Amino acid sequence: MADTLRTAAVTPSLAGRVLHPAGEGIAYGPGSAGKELVGLLARVGVQRPFLVTTASVARSGGAASIAQIVGEALAGVFEGSREHTPEPVVLAAAAQARAAGADGLISLGGSSVVDLAKGVALVLAEGEDFTRLRTHYRAGKASGGRRPRLDAAKLAHLSLPTTLSGAEFTGGVGITDVVAGAKRLYFDAKLTPRWVILDPELCRATPAALWAATGMKALADTLEVLCSPRATPLSDAVAVGGLRLLLAELGPATADAENLAARGRCQFAVGMVLPQLAAVGVGLVAGLRHQLGGALGVGHGVASTIVLPHVLRWNRPACEQALHAAAVAAGCSGADELIERVETLTRQLALPVRLREVGVDRTLLATVAEHVLADVALATNPRPVTAAASVLEVLEAAW
Repeated sequence: MADTLRTAAVTPSLAGRVLHPAGEGIAYGPGSAGKELVGLLARVGVQRPFLVTTASVARSGGAASIAQIVGEALAGVFEGSREHTPEPVVLAAAAQARAAGADGLISLGGSSVVDLAKGVALVLAEGEDFTRLRTHYRAGKASGGRRPRLDAAKLAHLSLPTTLSGAEFTGGVGITDVVAGAKRLYFDAKLTPRWVILDPELCRATPAALWAATGMKALADTLEVLCSPRATPLSDAVAVGGLRLLLAELGPATADAENLAARGRCQFAVGMVLPQLAAVGVGLVAGLRHQLGGALGVGHGVASTIVLPHVLRWNRPACEQALHAAAVAAGCSGADELIERVETLTRQLALPVRLREVGVDRTLLATVAEHVLADVALATNPRPVTAAASVLEVLEAAW
């Protein structure tokens, strides 16, 4: 399979590094939160964990169930997580965790909740100067980018995801600068959750539309891993397996929240693929969703879903071989049929297919394109992105 994905003509020899995520492991299966959480907290030395979640998860009873599992050791709960993780929310949560004397973090929710917990760990360890802490990047510039050293120890973080976002498997954090209207990225391997608990029972209350959209985001990440210029035989093999799982299980898992087997297999697919991001990166889909979210409030899953087929077509000249391998894994005859299948799946899941369907003002696309050029995800896009005009071309096609 690896030879099919990367022939000698494309990669004459293998050379580089395989970066393993900083997390210790994954616990998975129905009921795994109740079976594993307390023991894993003890394993990483956390005695006073602080729970980060959302009001909606709290209303569903999810936060109460975790609080009951942890018991009196729980230092406090922050239910104010907001989509796209605005800076003021990070500061508020960090202040509450500090006041509670927390020595560890638990996140319960989707990507914004996971990023909020990472943001809390970042601020408590490194301070509140977001400009100093963030990664600086500009596509097309000879100097590339700058990632500051973040040497301070970070609070241990255990994550219990309720969507398929995959943020729990990386040390990257997206935090929105509300003044600039842009999402800024921060990276430190020590921010990666130490353990991830994939319990489909916690996902019963996740709305079908949110499950489907984050599943399409995971599908986009899988295809970007395959198409990355840094891809390896390891990342190829894992991504192909994850792609097959997602294509087979996302529909049934969306249709029936009680289908815990399907939801659990979707979760496992994310747990297979997303740790590869540390080594191979993502691409233009990720850059677009970050900035459509930070600037215009579009959810990451929805943004990924809408732009994915257009990015695949734009990138295709630079990753034909990888797309062919993905097509074979998906049972398609080639890249054209693969892209059509992505579009068909989007319609079957009743997700939006155009940016205008989710209220995006066409006159703002140029501003989004400029923000995308400063997104470090572009560094591993298979087709070099050096000008805002290229990004705008994709945005216009998606609008």
